[in-house]
Amino acid sequence: MAASKTYLVPVDFSKGSEAALRFAVGLAKKDRSKLIILHVVSAVFAFPLEAGFGDIIERIEQDARQALTKFTKRFRLKPGTFRPLLTRAVEPASAIADQAKKSHAAMIVMGSHGRTGLQRLMIGSVAERTLRYAHCPVLIVKK
Repeated sequence: MAASKTYLVPVDFSKGSEAALRFAVGLAKKDRSKLIILHVVSAVFAFPLEAGFGDIIERIEQDARQALTKFTKRFRLKPGTFRPLLTRAVEPASAIADQAKKSHAAMIVMGSHGRTGLQRLMIGSVAERTLRYAHCPVLIVKK
């Protein structure tokens, strides 16, 4: 029997990440692998982190944890087949690649928003940057 694999699935609760998780669930069931479902909370703020702003960050992370729980429940995953994970980072793509390396992920399975033109130029592509940073294969699932 082949060694168990782990797939890292970064999610932002969009239709694209929903499609990626659906695809990763299929892969994991097929070869009895585990999933790490990762949500990265942006640590970039337009205001100084003075007294009182820690409460805002805590609230953002609490909301993200609840959203992650709700998101994963929709897929009816069996306990022990996945691990939800929340992290805070300035650069999501780098955080995704770092987590994949830490968890010895066989592959990163992620969605794409499909932005083009000015939107892509201004916002950039987390999926594209993840490809550059990752030390393992990256599968990008279009919505």
